[in-house]
Amino acid sequence: MSVFHLKYRPSKIKDLDLVEVSDKLTKILESKDMPQSWLFAGPKGSGKTSAARILAKAINCLDPDGVEPCDKCKNCLEIARGNSLDIIEIDGASHGKVDDVRDLKDIAYLSPVNLKKKVIIIDEVHMLTKEAFNALLKVLEEPPKNLIFVLCTTDDNKIPETVLSRLCQVRFVKGDEKSLRKSLNKIIKGEKIEIDDEVIDLIVTKSDGSFRNLQRNFNEIFLQVGKKITLADVENYLIKNGEYTGEMLEQDLKVGEVEIIFQKLEKMAESGTNFMDLRDGWLLYFQKKLLSFYGIGNKSEGLDLLEVKRMVDLLVEAGKKEKLTTIGQLPLEISVLEFFGEKKEVVILKREEVKKEIEEVVNDVEEIAKKWGEVLVAVKPYNHSVEAFLRAARPKSMSGNNLVLEVFYKFHKERLEEPKNRQIVMVGLEKVLGRGIDFKCILTEIKIKKFEDTKNIDEKQKAEEIFV
Repeated sequence: MSVFHLKYRPSKIKDLDLVEVSDKLTKILESKDMPQSWLFAGPKGSGKTSAARILAKAINCLDPDGVEPCDKCKNCLEIARGNSLDIIEIDGASHGKVDDVRDLKDIAYLSPVNLKKKVIIIDEVHMLTKEAFNALLKVLEEPPKNLIFVLCTTDDNKIPETVLSRLCQVRFVKGDEKSLRKSLNKIIKGEKIEIDDEVIDLIVTKSDGSFRNLQRNFNEIFLQVGKKITLADVENYLIKNGEYTGEMLEQDLKVGEVEIIFQKLEKMAESGTNFMDLRDGWLLYFQKKLLSFYGIGNKSEGLDLLEVKRMVDLLVEAGKKEKLTTIGQLPLEISVLEFFGEKKEVVILKREEVKKEIEEVVNDVEEIAKKWGEVLVAVKPYNHSVEAFLRAARPKSMSGNNLVLEVFYKFHKERLEEPKNRQIVMVGLEKVLGRGIDFKCILTEIKIKKFEDTKNIDEKQKAEEIFV
């Protein structure tokens, strides 16, 4: 029986699904000074472990083609079969204690048995305890010359900075449509499967950017229906596996189908649906929907901004309740009830009513100026530097839902216009004013008094004084 995610796993650097990763690994391996400690960071199913194994082959290959492993020599074959004593893979989630790392260090200082270099791959390394990281740090600082570390993680924010600073970092991302289609087409061609483009589009959409999810889902569909796969086959597979997408939920919420939503959730409970995964999928959908109101991604019809924000809040709360009950669907059912209200009445305003209400509040820029302190308070938890930039700015005018900010320095203006900082400001405005407000920055000649008394300092240095 074919297992697609194993059968079609990349075996060379050039075959990696993410071109950016392939290019970066090639450049690093072509350089004279190859790092001994690596960090592969990115979402699940993006190819981190596959890349780590290919790196192990490339380093130990007896007859490489440039930096590419030959896949024919005894070293390559031994690594590919997974029976090399010099390639050690451990899971940080289950081996994350300090004693586990001390045992690993003992192995690390032993010379390789057969290969040129011993390679230690630690998956989900962010799960290590603080004490374990401290123990690992010592060997990362002065590793034996014949040892390579590859640390893999889905959350590099949890890795101490002292460890991060000693690693060569390679960033993995979710696959885009082009990369996912390319990966899927390898299987379609290899297995000689008959399938239409619209069916491929649906399968790619349901993979959530994960190459592993893509291959596993396609594998299951293939095993059920064979080498001719139709749109109906894929739709039946999704329904059978309890597929209730965020888009489908949004439509049911829009028309107030409370009973229908409950019926679907109860039916999914009978089929053994993992409701934590379902909630994660819904949360991801509505998070992307939320960003679309601020120009990030494609905006589609459906719930308005306030409704989407409410659903995001409710799904986050549902996640907190999941551990408090053995009834998997219950937290989501409560979220739906709270969305509509206790009497199942829709307590949201229509988009036109929201627009009219908000415009009555924000058309007067003086009203925004009065609430500017509240905006600063709302922004600060997300990024104190952005809050500092806004202290050196002021509302100038308002037209509809478009705010013009006077900014005192060019450096501030450039930072506020960066996409990630724009998003933070817009979140703060929405929290205080009740609706997403767009804004643009203009420079003003008026200077902050603090800076007037400072001579011979360029604008960037002046700006840094605000938040140092």
